[in-house]
Amino acid sequence: MAQKRKAASRKTSSRAGSKKNSSGFSLGKFILGVLILGGLGYTGLALREGELVPESIREFRLESPLNGDRIKAEPGSENTGSEVISAPESTSEPSNNEDLNYSEFDLYFTSAFDFMWPAYNTNDAIIERPYYTLRYNEDHEQAMWVAYKLVADSLNRPTFDRADDFREDPRVRTGSASLADYRGSGYDRGHLAPAADFSYDEFALSQSFYMSNMSPQDPGFNRGIWKKLESKVRDWAKENGVVYVVTGPVLKSGLKSIGPNKVSVPEYYYKIVLDIDRPEIKAIAFLMKNEKSSNELSSFVVTIDEIERLTLLDFFPSIPDELENMLESTVMTSRWNFD
Repeated sequence: MAQKRKAASRKTSSRAGSKKNSSGFSLGKFILGVLILGGLGYTGLALREGELVPESIREFRLESPLNGDRIKAEPGSENTGSEVISAPESTSEPSNNEDLNYSEFDLYFTSAFDFMWPAYNTNDAIIERPYYTLRYNEDHEQAMWVAYKLVADSLNRPTFDRADDFREDPRVRTGSASLADYRGSGYDRGHLAPAADFSYDEFALSQSFYMSNMSPQDPGFNRGIWKKLESKVRDWAKENGVVYVVTGPVLKSGLKSIGPNKVSVPEYYYKIVLDIDRPEIKAIAFLMKNEKSSNELSSFVVTIDEIERLTLLDFFPSIPDELENMLESTVMTSRWNFD
C-alpha cells in the first residue's frame, strides 16, 4: 500500500507543481514573508531603542522575599568570611504572632520538589538524593546546607544498624572530601543529615554516609549537644507528623583546615526546623559553637534571620512574605516541646 501511495505521489507531483506556479500562492512562502517582515520591524525597534528587550519587560521586578533589613545573597554568592560571628542576642516573641490566621495561606508551595531548599541557582553544586539534598562547597570540601523531610511514620518503623560505610561521594564533580582528610585530625566525621534520621531504610541509612554529608566536628560536640539536638528534632517530627529540616556549617574564609583536601573546620553549625502543617505553623532555629557544651538546647535558639545574616543563605524563599517574615524574624521556643 505504501508503495502505491509513493507512486501516486510521483505521478501527481508535476501537476501539483504547475498548479502552484500558475496560482503564484504558497502558504509556506506567505508565512515566511510575514515572519521576515515582523523580524525586520522588531529589529528596527531594537535599533531605535538600543536593545532587544522592551522597556516594559526590563522594568518588571519581582518583589524580594526578604525584608529590607535582611541580607539576601546574590546568585552564586556566599559568605566570604568578612563577617564577624558573635553570640546572637535573644529575641522575644511578639504577641501579635498569635493573631496570624494560618487558614488564609494557601500552602501549595510545599508540594514543589525544591520547597525546603535555600535559594539557589543553576550553577550551584546541588546533589539531590531520594532522601535528602545538599549544596556542596568545593572551597570548604563540605556541604553548605543539607535539606530533607522528616516524617513520623518513617521514624516509627523498625530500624537498621548502621554499617559506618563512610565513602567519597562520586556525584561531587570536583571530588569530595575523603577518609584520609579526617584520619588523625582529632575531629569526628560529623553527620549533617544524621544517620539516625534514615535508619528506617537500609539504603537511606547507607546514603547518609557519603563524605559530602560530613563536616569536621569536635568529638565532645558531635557526641554531645549536637547529638542531643538531632534526637530532639526526631521527637518533634513524631509529635507534629512532618517537619522540614535544613542544617549545615557556617562557612567563611580563614577557617582552620584538615587533611590533604583542606577540609574547613567550622566554628558554628546551624539547624532549622519547620512545621508548616495546620493548625499551627511554626519554625525554630539553632546556632551552636563547635565545642562541647552542657547548656540547655533552648539556650541556642536564634531567629532564622540571624542564620541568614551569618550564612548569606535565603531559607524557604517560596513561602509568602507575610508568613515568611513572621517565621524567620521571631523566636518561638514556647511552641516547641523541650521536655
